[in-house]
Amino acid sequence: MTLQDHDDLFGLPPDYRRDRLTVAFITSLVGLASDVPARDIIARARRSTQTATRARQMCIYLAHVTLSWPLARVAQAFGRDRTTASLAVKAVEDLRDDPLVDAHLTDLEACIRQAPEPLARPQ
Repeated sequence: MTLQDHDDLFGLPPDYRRDRLTVAFITSLVGLASDVPARDIIARARRSTQTATRARQMCIYLAHVTLSWPLARVAQAFGRDRTTASLAVKAVEDLRDDPLVDAHLTDLEACIRQAPEPLARPQ
């Protein structure tokens, strides 16, 4: 078993920098759509606003659902614990019962899916 195989088993990405860029894109998108500054969404402060917390949960949810990232990878990319990512996903799934929230998340998912794939790196 190679180190690459070991990383694949646990859902850890081979390129953390790329994942951090993807998280920055999702955070900016959600921040723009929810009128919450991206810096507030990614803040590690213990006393963030409920709006910023909800936006962060949406970002985590979108990375997990739209990109099909395992929770371990999502948590790593957002600098959070896996259980925190799991709780965020569950919270947002519960919010989807509201048709307005569901429509909003569907629009955000479509935006993320429309993002271009990276160019192939020269060998």
